[in-house]
Amino acid sequence: MVRGIGLFLGTPGVRLLGILPVVLAALLVLALLGLLVVYLDELAGALTPFADRWDEDTRTLVRVGAGLALLLGSTVVLVVSFTVIAQIIGQPFYERISDRVEHQLGVQRDPERLDAPWWWTFPRASLESALLLALTLACTAPLFVLGLIPVLGQTVVPVLQALVAGFFLAAELLAIPLERRGLHLAGRLRFVWRHRAQTLGFGITAFLLFLVPLMNVLAMPGAVVGATLLVRRLSGDPAGPPGPR
Repeated sequence: MVRGIGLFLGTPGVRLLGILPVVLAALLVLALLGLLVVYLDELAGALTPFADRWDEDTRTLVRVGAGLALLLGSTVVLVVSFTVIAQIIGQPFYERISDRVEHQLGVQRDPERLDAPWWWTFPRASLESALLLALTLACTAPLFVLGLIPVLGQTVVPVLQALVAGFFLAAELLAIPLERRGLHLAGRLRFVWRHRAQTLGFGITAFLLFLVPLMNVLAMPGAVVGATLLVRRLSGDPAGPPGPR
């Protein structure tokens, strides 16, 4: 991530291309988060109708727990949604940034794929991003239920949510360089699982940085570059520029 952000900032002609989709995606996700916060009490009440007849203290405790679980679970989904939306909006820009990094670093796995027009892959990439978001929702739903359990929901569940977010974020962020190497969604998921130590570390780092206001503006395009570097390293390609001759 750090190398990716540094290389993004140091590559002329791509900074505006990388930041604009992030700003648009961030505005949309922040609006959704704002709506969630405004209606959090009502949603917590709707999710716990069984507590209506309980005494006030117990009912309040249960609904505060439900609100926290909903907020934590929604954060994972919103961060992955932020990445998916930014990738969809910015696909032509991020393709160009990733291509430029690959050109700078030299050896390619499939040079013919490197120059494929972005609109060839856009429909399938968008569908795969939507499927990945659906998988994230499916994996987050059980964690929401576990989040209602006192103590467990405030200790173990947030760690599991970070792991889930890291896994699916890595699968989404690595999409462009892995697509260039002929791997679609199923292949990407297998790739991420096979290299889970490295990819989870990368995905969780991205997840945490995406939570930081303003930092996510640089973190998203930096993650695209970092994902390209990571795929090159895990695929056996040089992860750095050629040395002096």
